Amino acid sequence: MIVFIGLESCDTFLEKKSDKSLGIPTSISDFQALLDSFESSYSFCSSGEASSDDYYINDEDYNSLYYEGEKRLHTWQPDYVSRPKSSGGDEWSNLYRSVYVYNSVLKGIEDNKLEGQEADHIRGRALMQRATRFLDGVQIWSPVYNENTAADDLGMVLRLDPDMHQPSIRSSVQETYDLILSDLKESINLLPDRSKSPILPSKSAAHGLLARAFLIMGHYEDALFHAQEAFDIYGELIDFNGLDATLNYPIPSQNQVSVEMVFHTVMYMSDLTNVEKVRVSPSLYDLYEEGDLRKEIFFKENTDGTFQFRGTHMGHRGLSTGIMSSELLLIMAECNVRLNKLSEGADALNNLLVKRWDSAVFTPYVFTDKNSALEVVLKERRKELAFRGLRWSDIKRLNRDGYEITLTRKVNNELYSLPPNDFRFAIAIPESVIELGGIEQNPR
Repeated sequence: MIVFIGLESCDTFLEKKSDKSLGIPTSISDFQALLDSFESSYSFCSSGEASSDDYYINDEDYNSLYYEGEKRLHTWQPDYVSRPKSSGGDEWSNLYRSVYVYNSVLKGIEDNKLEGQEADHIRGRALMQRATRFLDGVQIWSPVYNENTAADDLGMVLRLDPDMHQPSIRSSVQETYDLILSDLKESINLLPDRSKSPILPSKSAAHGLLARAFLIMGHYEDALFHAQEAFDIYGELIDFNGLDATLNYPIPSQNQVSVEMVFHTVMYMSDLTNVEKVRVSPSLYDLYEEGDLRKEIFFKENTDGTFQFRGTHMGHRGLSTGIMSSELLLIMAECNVRLNKLSEGADALNNLLVKRWDSAVFTPYVFTDKNSALEVVLKERRKELAFRGLRWSDIKRLNRDGYEITLTRKVNNELYSLPPNDFRFAIAIPESVIELGGIEQNPR
């Protein structure tokens, strides 16, 4: 059954000759061109960010939302929360369109018996990118990883072949993470330490994605190892003491990426993730103390006294979901604390905060108690990684561990809530996909 809506552009690329006479891809240069056409894709999932608690919209903006699915997503409805394919915001289609390309490359390399360093590099790129997409998707359409239930919980449809006529069956959450980890680990041995551009896969990026995946899973030793490996390869940080807060977007970037980006992916921009329209939640803004330079660098006050987020690392309103050196330090800090390595956890956190606080007032942390240290690290994680597409998965994993975070919104005088571990934390798969493919919908 065909469940991948919107693959026409991939078929066209694969079937018709271009000006470069690609035709049906058979050579290393063909597969490299195919990857190049998709590795700058601006279509990573925004539904998790749109469902999180770092922003809000007023009633006027809510009522003016064009798509009913966005209104339903914003209020955590159990179904019909997706944008139509025609909008360009069909996130399921966007994800599997990319997976189709990566599978085509992997199969093409195998079928054409391509070998050598260049072929290995292309294979590594495709493996890492496929893992990146599945890791993105499993945060949206599946429950949080729980080792006690992961073998039974519904995960992604794991397409490993470009043949779209194969039956589409959802794998388990465990099988989904197993594939993600396997792809990333294999790619590490095939990729260069660093790439010429952060939009291209690299060994440091693969380590960073493994660190993110293991953190979500609660495997802290593994997450710490891979975060350290990634940071050792590339760990550039921007000192906010030298930034100009009067600029519209103060964090410097070149070609839409800052020097902190280890691996750059871009969130699809919907009306619910357009930072020039949505307001920053007071629960987020109030976390920043005086002397924390992020308070001025990340936020701009609107004329009505609300705040707009401008702390992107792209030089404009776009939001990156990729791996950054700041995230790596926060993973190292959290994992060290969870493993009762308090001094190491404080060192990792201080390495970041010394670049974020006014140098005249910053006092490094010294941790002596695990619980209080973890509270500090998680607070700093939320502050640093705001609007990076990570808050949704953080809420899910923290609630799994007993943090009891309930989300609430008031829209048109009606109160909506999402209690911890609710089924709706696994967002509904587009109904059109369910109807065409016959795959199983998430429990509601």
